[in-house]
Amino acid sequence: MSLNGFGRVVSFVSRSEVRSHVLEDVLRGPRTPSELASIENKHVSHVSRALAELRAQGLVEPMSGESRKRYYRATELGFLMAATFEKLPR
Repeated sequence: MSLNGFGRVVSFVSRSEVRSHVLEDVLRGPRTPSELASIENKHVSHVSRALAELRAQGLVEPMSGESRKRYYRATELGFLMAATFEKLPR
């Protein structure tokens, strides 16, 4: 991925509180959409949409299981994204 492409992904994640929080939660360990919804106090449909968007960007990936019971984990790119967020000025 080019730096320009990486910058677009960083911007994409940071524009949504749900996407950024879900990514942070998955970085701590695999979670199901239901677990993430409970952690973030959001409806599971919002979390599922955020997971689909993060997956499309290559930041999370599903593990085996049925859709609501499927665990998601961060990819290497997801961990790299988190390291980038930590270095951004607030």
